[in-house]
Amino acid sequence: MNGSVEALAAHELWPQEAIEAMHIASLQLLERAGVRVGSPRARGVLQAAGCRTAPDDRVLIPAEVVAEALAACPAAFTIAAGSGGRDLRVDAEPAQTYVHNVGDTRDAVDPRSGVARRAEVSDLARMTRVLHHLGNVDAIVPPHQPAGVPDVLEDLYAFLVMASETDKPIIGPGISTSRQVRFLREMAMMRTGADGRADRYGCLFGFSPVSPLQLGADVGEAMLEAAGLGGVAFLALPCPQMGTTAPGSLAAAVASQNAEALAVIVLLQSARPGAPVLYGARLSGIDPRSGRFMTGTPEMSLAAIAAVLLARSYGLAADCFGPTSCSRVIDAQFGWQHAINASLGLLARPRFLSGLSDMQSASGTNPEAAVLDDEIIGDLRYARAGRSFDAETLDVEAMVEGALRGGYLGTTHTRRFLRTELRRPGVAFVGERREWAETGHESVVDAASERVAAIMASGPLGLSDDLVRELGDAIGRAAADAGLSEWPAPPAVLAGCRDVRE
Repeated sequence: MNGSVEALAAHELWPQEAIEAMHIASLQLLERAGVRVGSPRARGVLQAAGCRTAPDDRVLIPAEVVAEALAACPAAFTIAAGSGGRDLRVDAEPAQTYVHNVGDTRDAVDPRSGVARRAEVSDLARMTRVLHHLGNVDAIVPPHQPAGVPDVLEDLYAFLVMASETDKPIIGPGISTSRQVRFLREMAMMRTGADGRADRYGCLFGFSPVSPLQLGADVGEAMLEAAGLGGVAFLALPCPQMGTTAPGSLAAAVASQNAEALAVIVLLQSARPGAPVLYGARLSGIDPRSGRFMTGTPEMSLAAIAAVLLARSYGLAADCFGPTSCSRVIDAQFGWQHAINASLGLLARPRFLSGLSDMQSASGTNPEAAVLDDEIIGDLRYARAGRSFDAETLDVEAMVEGALRGGYLGTTHTRRFLRTELRRPGVAFVGERREWAETGHESVVDAASERVAAIMASGPLGLSDDLVRELGDAIGRAAADAGLSEWPAPPAVLAGCRDVRE
């Protein structure tokens, strides 16, 4: 019943006729405007699949080609973790929603002052360690683009550091070059042993078109590289903005985003029929007074609901945004925007909910934000869980007993259910003002900082010497491929991240 009520609520916001209308608009957009494709090789693949070329490197995609590509997508696949028991099964059914953090942010943000600084490798290690220990985080994307390492090797060092801090699935990052595909794929297989056999994949790479409706040459070549190598799961990840790179109405913006996702899927399935694909959605708004990128307002989550329903109509699982905020600090605005958008984002029951720990419109993050979002997601998961009303839970004899005794605290029935039926706060304070004052906390951020400190004291998960050597060798080969004469030694980078308590 719980699932059917949620599905009904999502369809009340976007009824079936709205989903169908946006789908049809997407097909017309692909047929009439098409996609500008920068890679000649990708244009050739699309043309061979039945698409038509047009001036200015545009490719027009007929509806029947879209239908064939969607039919080729597998119904389910598995994303592998670093150890047994944490693999994630992916399909379109409205079942369990996996949660992951905001990814590839540039800055480490002070949670109290909002001061942002360029994130270092140690910040990446710190964030990953905290995310590893949070019970409502199911997968981790690279939380930062770390400074202090060569730009062309940034994602590879990030993977190395994350693998030393967690055995949860590492998904992402966004891919823009063929070199990233080759070496990240290799490192992911070293970590998980998953190469696509039995529909189990060690890497999920995101590929983003440039809105509106452009596939850059480098991204197109990277997609073809990944498709040719195999063993990769794909995330089609358009990131348009309403009013600038997408239309100004929400329905039209969703349809434009959908057309971009479908274009990515068509290229992938044309190059490798049966490639596993996750449908991503990152449509956001802008501040019309300044033109600035803006998150936290509810249109992003309303668009996410529509995207999930569109993806499900195609038989695809979806990854959409949830907790997000444009607040500069962790304050009341952060709290209400994260809670509202997480609630709306979960409404259609996507397979993945992104955005955990997002701050400052996805430009930065910090561990305290992750801890507080973990609490929010925990509350929502508790609220979404099914509730029993069988004879044991509705034990009338126990109810009568408690009523006649003048209370229920001492009854066997209460002792049996109290711990499982009540949601116990984590960092949220419960008690009198005097007790709160004795903690010395000025806000819940202080309690979150204490939780972070306790996690950091646990130390890194660590990797075997053999795996460190293999991952380091892959980074060395990538550095040579990029023409670098020197680069930080991977064991030294890991050694510098072992104690990141400060």
